[in-house]
Amino acid sequence: MKSTYKDAGYTYTINRLQETAKTFRNLGDVYGETNQKENGFRRQLILVADILEECVAMNLNARVPERPKSRILERRCMAMGIAVKDIKILDGKRREVLITAKTFMKGCVSERILRGIVSDVFGIRFFSNQNNRVIINEEPDQYVFYQEDRFRILSGMARKCKESENTSGDNFLLKRLGCGKMVAAIADGCGSGKRAFAESRMVIELMESCIEAGFEERTAIDLINSAYIAGTNFNNPVTMDMSVLDCQAGVINCIKLGAVSTFIKRDNWVEIIKSTTLPMGVLEQVDYDCTTKKLYDGNYVIMISDGVLDNLSGVNKEEQMVEIINNINVKKPAAIAKKILDASLQNHNMEAFDDCTVMVLGVFDTYVNV
Repeated sequence: MKSTYKDAGYTYTINRLQETAKTFRNLGDVYGETNQKENGFRRQLILVADILEECVAMNLNARVPERPKSRILERRCMAMGIAVKDIKILDGKRREVLITAKTFMKGCVSERILRGIVSDVFGIRFFSNQNNRVIINEEPDQYVFYQEDRFRILSGMARKCKESENTSGDNFLLKRLGCGKMVAAIADGCGSGKRAFAESRMVIELMESCIEAGFEERTAIDLINSAYIAGTNFNNPVTMDMSVLDCQAGVINCIKLGAVSTFIKRDNWVEIIKSTTLPMGVLEQVDYDCTTKKLYDGNYVIMISDGVLDNLSGVNKEEQMVEIINNINVKKPAAIAKKILDASLQNHNMEAFDDCTVMVLGVFDTYVNV
């Protein structure tokens, strides 16, 4: 009887999601017919419908592992005092394993033990969802494990406020997504100080919320720009520099709104990704550049705010930055970021002309030498 109730609840939830998706899609169609000039809001409604339908498809396509592997997993977990059930596998660009687990008694077991067993049984290295509980106890809970990415991303930061301010107008986002991507972004508020900080923080927080909700990056930018312009408290432009790294394919998409160049340090040269767009909050129809590049083992992606270039003298500041990057011989991203910032400040008597942020992402191929 309990199983029937559970199945009924599951079916009810799926049906509700499908009906909600259908409602959002119909609203988008109606809005598009009555407001031909405003297609941004229609796209956002349709996107919500797409996300809900994707969630439904993922749940319906989840499969149960082969019985022999299920038995091995259950026995090995039992030996460690863990009871597991409702084991599901999602096969996409990378595999996901969902398990409901608890301990037999009132004792506690580290979640890392369960992750190790899952990796051994399926023959693939997994890492934990950030929302997994660190400890497994007598209360059953769902644990989600993702197949490890081919490319490992290490990051480092270096920052400095404008000399006359105590608060930086720059904010940043560095987030690993469950779909096998990593998002890195720098938002630079107009000017410096608390107001610029508040404006850039709002943009970064909205971007993080949209990405967590499953919005595609470009659509998220459209949505945030509309919300930013419609707001009454924030009127100054904000630049946005966002890099989306596919950790399986080793591909980066650089999306820029009024941001300065991004630099990719290759083996023996530095590639520059330029942009001529306007910041967020200037035009109702957001203007941005998107550039796609392939990354290889040992490459470094270097993102900076405009204050880092402003410290440099002369006209060809980007070429000066390339020279600075080429002269760096350390490997750790944090050390690279610090050396870039220090080299920039040395051109301005170690004082920051404007808020400075340097973000470095090191890309390492785990398949090399395997």
